[in-house]
Amino acid sequence: MRFMFASCTVATLDFRGFDPSHLTDLFYTFSGCSHLTTIYADSTWALPTSGIFGSQCFYSCSTSLVGGNGTVWASSKTGCTYFRIDTASAPGYVTVA
Repeated sequence: MRFMFASCTVATLDFRGFDPSHLTDLFYTFSGCSHLTTIYADSTWALPTSGIFGSQCFYSCSTSLVGGNGTVWASSKTGCTYFRIDTASAPGYVTVA
């Protein structure tokens, strides 16, 4: 998914029904998405536990991007590890829908 949604102009992305188990490269996937506010996924959404990389996955995103538990986008939180369901113990930018 390298650069897949880079500079997108949508406010919402929906990954419900998408199987993330084969993802590996998330480099700059959502970079420059200045209008992005919400990323939805199923409650079972989870990236692979190994073999995944992607620094700057959320580089220069919208400050309006917020995960389902209230994690707000920050320039210090741009790695692919934030492409996960937002919980109290694991902040992320994905909202369960």
